[in-house]
Amino acid sequence: MDGHQRLRGKALERIALLSATPAKDPKKSDLTRLYDACPTGLPHNAQSLAHSPISPAELDVLFALCKAAPLLDNVETAGRLLRQLSPYLHEAPTQAISPSPFLRSIEPSPWEAVTYDLSSAVLAIGLRHQDLHDHVIDCTTGYLRTCLRAVNSASVKRPRSDSTGDGAIEETLEIAAVSVSLLGFLEAISLYTDFYEISERLDVVNLLRQILDENLMVSVEGVFSSIRTSECSNRALVDWKSYTKRYAAAGRPLGAMLLQRGFMRFLVSCSSLHISTGEQLRRTDIFEILTSDGECFQQEHHEARIGFLEVLTEVASESMRLLEHGSDYLQLGSAWQQQLAFAVKAYTLHVFLNCVVADEEIADVDLLMSWLEDTMADPVQIADNTLACVVLKSLAVIARFSPAIASNLARSLPRFVVQGGIKGDTVNIAARSLTFILRMLSQDAVITGLYSLGNVLSARSGTDRAVGTSELPNGTLHSSKTTGPYSQNSPGSAISLDLSGEEETAAAYGNIVRAIVSMATIGQDDKITALAQSMLLQKLGRVSLAVDLYIIAETAKLATVGGPIEFRSLLKLYSRLGHDAVARGNSTLLESVRNARLYIARALDHDSALYPIYLVHLLETIVSKGDVHESDNTHQADVDLAAREILELLPALATLASVQTEKAEISDDENVGRLHREAWFNVVVHGINPKSSYGQQCTSYLRTLAMHSRSLIAEERADQYESEIELNTVLRRGMNAPHITEQKKHLILLLPRCESDIRSLTYPKVVFLSAAHLVETLRAGAGDCSHILTYFLDPSLNGSAMENCMTMIAEEVMTVYLRTILGGPQQDNSAPLIAEQLAAMFTGCCHRILRVQQIAACCAEKIIIQMPSSLCQKSSLFALLELLSIMWTSCLEAELDEYGLKANYTSIRGKVSVELSDDYNFRRSTLNNLYKRARNWVTNVINIAPLDVKGLLQTYLSEYDDEGAYGHVSLGRSFALEMGSIIPSSDQRLGAIDRHGELNINTASDFIAQYTTRQEYRYADALPEYDQEWASFLHLRRNHHQLPNGIKQEVDDDQAILAHLEHRTLDGKFVSIGELRDMLRRAAALLCKISGDQCAIVQHLVGIPFSMFTKQSIKLGISLWLGVINENPQMEPKILSVIAENWEKTVCNRVGVFSSKLQHLDPFYIKEEFAPTDKDVLMIKQQAAHNLIAPHLRLLQFLSSHFNASRLNSPHSQRIFHKLAEVTLEGLKHSAGHPLARDFHFQVVLFGLNVLRHGTGLSQAACWRLKDKILSSALFWFSYPPRWSFGGNRLQIKAEVQVLADVERSLRAVSPLFAKTIGNLQSLALKQDLLLLLLEDEQVRLVVWLYPLDHEKRHVFSSGHNGKVPSDASLLSVLTSAWNEHPGLAIQLTTRFASVRLANEVRSLLLRSPERALEEPDALQILIGASLPTDVSFQLKYLLYWAAVNPITAVTYFLPEYRNDPCLIQYAMRALESHTVDVTFFYVPQIVQTLRYDVLGYVQRYIIETAKFSQLFAHQIIWNMTANAYKDEDSSIEDSLKPTLDIVRDRMTASFSGSDKGFYEREFAFFNEITDISGKLRPFIKRSKPEKKQKIEEELRKIKVEVGVYLPSNPDGIVIGIDRKSGKPLQSHAKAPYMATFRIKKNRGGMEGTDNMLGKTNQNVETGQNGAVTQESTYEVWQSAIFKVGDDCRQDVLALQMIAAFRGIFNNVGLDVYVYPYRVTATAPGCGVIDVLPNSISRDMLGREAVNGLYDYFVSKYGAENSIKFQEARNNFVKSMAAYSVISYLLQFKDRHNGNIMVDDDGHILHIDFGFCFDIAPGGVRFERAPFKLTSEMVAVMGRNTNSQSYKWFEELCIKAFLASRQHTEKLCHIVVLMLGSGLPCFKPETIAHLRQRFVLEKSEREAADFMRDLIKKSYSSYSTKGYDQFQLLTNGIPY
Repeated sequence: MDGHQRLRGKALERIALLSATPAKDPKKSDLTRLYDACPTGLPHNAQSLAHSPISPAELDVLFALCKAAPLLDNVETAGRLLRQLSPYLHEAPTQAISPSPFLRSIEPSPWEAVTYDLSSAVLAIGLRHQDLHDHVIDCTTGYLRTCLRAVNSASVKRPRSDSTGDGAIEETLEIAAVSVSLLGFLEAISLYTDFYEISERLDVVNLLRQILDENLMVSVEGVFSSIRTSECSNRALVDWKSYTKRYAAAGRPLGAMLLQRGFMRFLVSCSSLHISTGEQLRRTDIFEILTSDGECFQQEHHEARIGFLEVLTEVASESMRLLEHGSDYLQLGSAWQQQLAFAVKAYTLHVFLNCVVADEEIADVDLLMSWLEDTMADPVQIADNTLACVVLKSLAVIARFSPAIASNLARSLPRFVVQGGIKGDTVNIAARSLTFILRMLSQDAVITGLYSLGNVLSARSGTDRAVGTSELPNGTLHSSKTTGPYSQNSPGSAISLDLSGEEETAAAYGNIVRAIVSMATIGQDDKITALAQSMLLQKLGRVSLAVDLYIIAETAKLATVGGPIEFRSLLKLYSRLGHDAVARGNSTLLESVRNARLYIARALDHDSALYPIYLVHLLETIVSKGDVHESDNTHQADVDLAAREILELLPALATLASVQTEKAEISDDENVGRLHREAWFNVVVHGINPKSSYGQQCTSYLRTLAMHSRSLIAEERADQYESEIELNTVLRRGMNAPHITEQKKHLILLLPRCESDIRSLTYPKVVFLSAAHLVETLRAGAGDCSHILTYFLDPSLNGSAMENCMTMIAEEVMTVYLRTILGGPQQDNSAPLIAEQLAAMFTGCCHRILRVQQIAACCAEKIIIQMPSSLCQKSSLFALLELLSIMWTSCLEAELDEYGLKANYTSIRGKVSVELSDDYNFRRSTLNNLYKRARNWVTNVINIAPLDVKGLLQTYLSEYDDEGAYGHVSLGRSFALEMGSIIPSSDQRLGAIDRHGELNINTASDFIAQYTTRQEYRYADALPEYDQEWASFLHLRRNHHQLPNGIKQEVDDDQAILAHLEHRTLDGKFVSIGELRDMLRRAAALLCKISGDQCAIVQHLVGIPFSMFTKQSIKLGISLWLGVINENPQMEPKILSVIAENWEKTVCNRVGVFSSKLQHLDPFYIKEEFAPTDKDVLMIKQQAAHNLIAPHLRLLQFLSSHFNASRLNSPHSQRIFHKLAEVTLEGLKHSAGHPLARDFHFQVVLFGLNVLRHGTGLSQAACWRLKDKILSSALFWFSYPPRWSFGGNRLQIKAEVQVLADVERSLRAVSPLFAKTIGNLQSLALKQDLLLLLLEDEQVRLVVWLYPLDHEKRHVFSSGHNGKVPSDASLLSVLTSAWNEHPGLAIQLTTRFASVRLANEVRSLLLRSPERALEEPDALQILIGASLPTDVSFQLKYLLYWAAVNPITAVTYFLPEYRNDPCLIQYAMRALESHTVDVTFFYVPQIVQTLRYDVLGYVQRYIIETAKFSQLFAHQIIWNMTANAYKDEDSSIEDSLKPTLDIVRDRMTASFSGSDKGFYEREFAFFNEITDISGKLRPFIKRSKPEKKQKIEEELRKIKVEVGVYLPSNPDGIVIGIDRKSGKPLQSHAKAPYMATFRIKKNRGGMEGTDNMLGKTNQNVETGQNGAVTQESTYEVWQSAIFKVGDDCRQDVLALQMIAAFRGIFNNVGLDVYVYPYRVTATAPGCGVIDVLPNSISRDMLGREAVNGLYDYFVSKYGAENSIKFQEARNNFVKSMAAYSVISYLLQFKDRHNGNIMVDDDGHILHIDFGFCFDIAPGGVRFERAPFKLTSEMVAVMGRNTNSQSYKWFEELCIKAFLASRQHTEKLCHIVVLMLGSGLPCFKPETIAHLRQRFVLEKSEREAADFMRDLIKKSYSSYSTKGYDQFQLLTNGIPY
């Protein structure tokens, strides 16, 4: 019954609390119902509410309402509750309560509880709602007046003491009830005193004084005395007797003193409000406020305040008088009554203290001091903790406000601490007060106080310094309770210490130690803490063992607040004491040290700065034990001693390890991890294990440590080539014959099946295995088995005896784990924990190392067999499904990002993360194995629990978001669907169905039905209110239109909502896909269920996805459109019409694939950069293009599908499709021709062909027009230059090849249509033949790109084409048709097919009709060629209108070969000026060289005019002209160009004015200072390197960095600082080159012409919002540069310019190769600045560092070959190797010894120093006959053989880089041609011819691919490469 009532009360309280929040309908709130349960009306037979007994049910409701009162925000609701509660409070003192057993559960009594709750509730309402203040005052005052009436009535009717009648008992109980009720009221108003104003508080105090007069107090004592001694059997009296016992047991004996204590507590609250505010008092103790540094709150001195303080002072004084002189009601017969009296006195002193602080004139401080001193002098009173605390705190407060008293207290308080006999917390309070007082005086006073206490701690003569253990009962210390005379003084202190016994002495010393520690702790001063610790530690061993134990215990408290130095010092002391205690067998000291260590471990949290110090100390101490013994003599004794010491450290370490933290392990620090491993090794070395005697003492600690330890394999070593096991010194500890035998014997007992393997193992391996067994079995016993997998990463386990033993350990771990889980007590959360372990094993099944996979699979198998329910958990099943998806995705990466390496995959949903190998064959094998195992596991579990598992599978399907999956293909989802469809073996009915042939009988229909039902109720909720805008919009709608029931209103609302949504999308506001989905689903659902014309909703349903026009919105739209069409077919025409309308808008408005943003410019038309290849930029460009194309592609797939599905539908639909095809085909003629748009382009063509073939109702003329448009649109693609793909998406290329083949097949199917002229309809045969020819060529090109090596697959998609180049006859037969269709088409035929006849014919067409090709800049190369032909005359006038060629081609027209033709030169100028300075800046060296031929001055004008717009351009031109003024390095032979250069430079500098001139002067002055250092260094050439370095640094310190200056080699960044110590002299016999490092600030530039494309397609990942991607606009880097003098750098400039051009070519096709064209700038003859490649080392330096080869270097730097770092580095090596190999061949880089080859930190190979290129070689002898350098060590890095995946990638990348470069042969040649006149030594007369020949332009793409592969083979097998390396070793000492 009691339990039922308690449950009911809690439920009502919960209801009330929940109802206290604002209700939508107050009339129906739960509070209203609770009000009804508390009627305030009187029963007809009751005189008052008090006489109507309250039932237990009503009490429950009353308590619940009271709990809700403080939470009410609404004043009306609060007022109603106040009116409800007021009558109850009025009658509370005399309230009758129905007898019930339930009343016993109300603590401490019903009357006090009811009054307290009612008073608190009423006062809380008044405090929260000022409007109800007066009502609350009336209520509480009414209560007190009721009490007063009851007391007065009882006084009149007070029975005689000997009266025992019913009337006497009733009057007795009435006084008792009033007294107890007053206790509750006093407690409540003490908490809410600040509700009252001062005058109101005074009224309450006066009322209480009237009530609590001496007569009542005497009566109360008599009443409760009579109740306690009564023998009457009256039920009410018996109940009250039990209440008195309950109060007494709680330390609150009922009587007058308890009432007085409550009253005085209220007065403390009243007086405190004169010092501080109520809000602050609720947060902080009044003593803390009074002793804080802040100012106290002071009220104004008005009469009410002064009067109140006088009353408080009077009451306090009267209370002290009664307490000191006694009273009739002061009966202190028991300890509890005495304690109450002390509490009253404490409150009284507190009240008086507050009055002194508030107004010292009203309360006498001297009187208070006398009371305090008398109390301190009384040992009995001061022994009371409460009273002592108030006294001591009061002294501190008085000292603050009366400084004169402070100095006296500073002397008396230490004496009190020593001699006062205090104990417990009183000591700490005394220390706190003393510290406060001393700090007020000075810092030195605190130190003096510490010394005065510390000096008392001295040994007494004639006594033993060490107190035996027998003198410490039970190993603990007890303070004396007696206060007899003291007999001895302690030397060295002014404080005497006279004690009568050893126990008292120990207690006093303990107080001193505690006081010192408390003072240091409170002070929060590291110096004071250090002093206190030092002082105490000096006393160790000088007094007694008891004092030593006190010091040890208390300094542990001190340690947690001290500094790191003191902390470490104390830990070392504990180590020494612990060692001595263990060695001497001193159990008392040992226990004290152990407890101190444990205290520190418990006190430190994980974020404490001392935590890692303590952790490392404990671990290091454990590791250090037993470090010295290696001999056989005293070995066992030492081992035992060390083992015992280790045991003492384990409890603290285990406690520290179990500190709560978010991390699974103790620390991430590698050093801590190493110490952890070595600690475990040492534990095993010393024989501590669960079966040993030592181990049994600490098994629980070891298990705790195991749970929080890492695996014993170092994670950083797991990827290394060699194991750490044999190298670890701890594992070799104690390695002698007996110990080896002992350890092997122990391990054999653990692993009996591995005895032979164990005997063959070395000692370190045996210890390691024993430690692994210990840690992992303990961990498994605690519920974690997954860490065992980590051990199989160690290299020493590879196919060895170690692996066999570790496999057996894994089996043992699983056995222990399963035994623990199955045999142990089941916990509530055990199932999820088991599932987490299983998920970890599933993750292990995908590990990049095979043996880890195998062990993980075995472990998972065991868990599932033993506990099938472990796979019935969401975490494990979802992890398995997600891993399937991850592995599928990882294998797909080979197709989606060819040559890319993504090793880390994470699923947030499945909470799994894996690292995978770069070997895609291994990934596929892993996926297949996982799939087979998963199928078996899930099938077995479904057979056991089919409904639960299938329910989880449905949950997985319903929650899955596959937006990130390629093509929305997810293996996890497919697998879930497959598993959900199988028939479980436990279903006998379905299992009995006979199979019929190959029919697959399953439960897919039921599974999908349940899934569909789940989806319905998932999305059955109302329209969500996503944000404030929606909320306000919907709120307005509801305010203006009360929504009635009915479809019409629903339609109107949906229209308004959709219109609002579309308005937001059109305004560019962000709309999440989730929000869009919910809104459109609502509209689609409405269209599915209604009929009639719903044009508006259809318009929005289609228009909103189109207005957003993202791939997600279009995908959602298609899904909903098809749903509506299928559910409500009559909507199809309207939906299709609106789709067609919106599609046409995208074409007309140039949106998506038709956008002008989708550009793909020739690399020579955009800014070229001297920067490393950045794949991230390429990926962004690829994604940006995909985002533009994808929406149209999705729509086209929908339209094609729907056309094929509705061929025989209405003619109206056919006309729509026909119009769509025509509009789209026409739009293709305005598309940009991006490589990634090829798929869409020909999908449109294919769609048009399908409409042509299968469309109905078209006239013959309409069919002809459609076919003509199809052919024209298809041919338009080929009017662009031939384009490879962009990026590494092989699936994209395969799809393109396939669609080309499909177009070809469809085209052949309609070839008879209009093959001949029919009336006015011309024949389309030639046009079709031309398209077929181009389609075949495009397929062959793409197949070559797709399969550059695989000859067997080269024609797999090419419809049986043989890949041969078309004959000249076939090409010429279609040329006229091509020219008539589009001049660009004819021009690009010459690019696609290497036919001289074809080129001549095209040129003839251009000569005849040049005006037709004005938009084709490539036509000029055919028309004009390398020199101005004689047959070109009138055609030149069209150059005025011709489209601009690229800058480098334009510059070539200034060459003499073009005879300075005015038209051509003017065109060249116009072309140059059409490009931005950023683009032409790259060609500064070539522009300067054209000055040689600038007869008409056009180039001069261009340079000078451009210099006005770009100072950087001007500076670079000046430096380049200066460098080219002389032919030699010593500036002795002038170049013929020098006069022209001088004129141009002078004109440029003269044109500078204002800021430009200042910038020019600052920059050149700064750079001259930098280069002059070389001249100043020349006198030091013969001196040592340190002297030269010192001179460089001296000169660098003199340079002042001016604003805006930059290095010539870094014009895109400004110098903001110089590393003055970075100067480094470089080796040179006669020159003085040096290197220095500068701080450069750079701007984050655009992504090489892609900014426009990004636009709206970028998505902010964090918000999912479309918008611009913002970054920091600038960044800073350190850049080292070499300043060369006496070396011609111009040839390096040209070579790196060519490399940068190749970089642009590779980026143009998104080819994943890497080059780093660092900057070199020639600034004067023989002078230049060279950027230093960052974070790189030359190959010859590796040789000098004794690295055997590149492979060994990679292993040593990045780890073992199966490590992720190695594989990433190898991938980088392959990509850079491919790019530089092709470039080296084409530009004929020679002198490729190991000093000129660098390797950076990421593994890229880089080439430097291009002094020999094109047609020169070192010494004029061609040692290096190989096409490029490809050595065996390079092949070793790339997989060690030519069949490896990495080597194949290298070959493919070389071929693709070569193929991509061939298209730009002419432009690359132009860069070189313009430099021929410079006189660089690398040029020969045949240089250009040889360069062009190396591109083998006469070969087809397939032949060129084969040619490059042959070059690779030739390079690898070349002997000349090795011969040249040997030559360099012999002549220059360069190792290889």
